[in-house]
Amino acid sequence: MKQIGDRLRDAREKKNLKQTDVANALFISNKVLSSYERNASMPTIENLKALCEFYDVSSDQILGIQLKKPNDEGELPVYLDKDQKRLLSYFNTLTQDNKDAVIGLSIIYSRDQNRRNTFQ
Repeated sequence: MKQIGDRLRDAREKKNLKQTDVANALFISNKVLSSYERNASMPTIENLKALCEFYDVSSDQILGIQLKKPNDEGELPVYLDKDQKRLLSYFNTLTQDNKDAVIGLSIIYSRDQNRRNTFQ
């Protein structure tokens, strides 16, 4: 998985720039920029902002943040773990009557579990 420094280096290389070019343009030392790109140190917020503006990338890209965006119906994406995907794959093979039964049982088990947890 890429770290911040890796993304900074990628952004610089995408612009076909050398570290010295960027360091000189932003009035930081080449050693400082090198330490960012080697993941030896983290940029200050001011330097991160300057680097993002200079490379014309968002801070989300450099920080590795993927925002959840609504789909066409305005719903946010849902990320499922392995067990949830497995359960859903079986659930989707059921008839509507059986799906309703599974939902009803899930409600009963959930309420029972909540009651037990309340008294512990």
